[in-house]
Amino acid sequence: MRFLISLLMSVLLSSTALAAASAPPSSDDEGSSGGSGNRFLMLFSSGNENEDEYVEEEDDPRSFTMPAVVAPLAENGRLTGFAYVLVRMRVAQGHDVWRMQENTHYALDLMTRTAFREDLSTEDGQALNREAAVAAWSQALGEYYGAGAIETLEIRSFDVRLFAR
Repeated sequence: MRFLISLLMSVLLSSTALAAASAPPSSDDEGSSGGSGNRFLMLFSSGNENEDEYVEEEDDPRSFTMPAVVAPLAENGRLTGFAYVLVRMRVAQGHDVWRMQENTHYALDLMTRTAFREDLSTEDGQALNREAAVAAWSQALGEYYGAGAIETLEIRSFDVRLFAR
């Protein structure tokens, strides 16, 4: 008997919930846009001139952004800080994007080891030398993934944390 009562109650409650979910919102729940009152739109401007270019690249199925790479910064062999670098990679046509993306942790390790082996900082040790970093990382990743597997490698941004002098 209890089973029948619980079954009846669950059917009754589920049909009530279904009817409430499919009902159109009342006029006092609507916002100025005519939709649900708790929806909102936030727009941010990155201040970048190439914003449209970045939007197109974000939709590119052959591109992905890697996790942050840590690169040491040095001046005359003395450690001055670290750069945390975001790198975007575009895979060349004919190569398996998913395999490359699944092995990102190996590529990240390789890029970090390369950054510690080669000096990728500017002469004053205050920033990352973008050209040197892209060249070193492109060569290392080309050896790992295979020649011609990477179409482009670009540094999107980097954050520098310097030690106190």
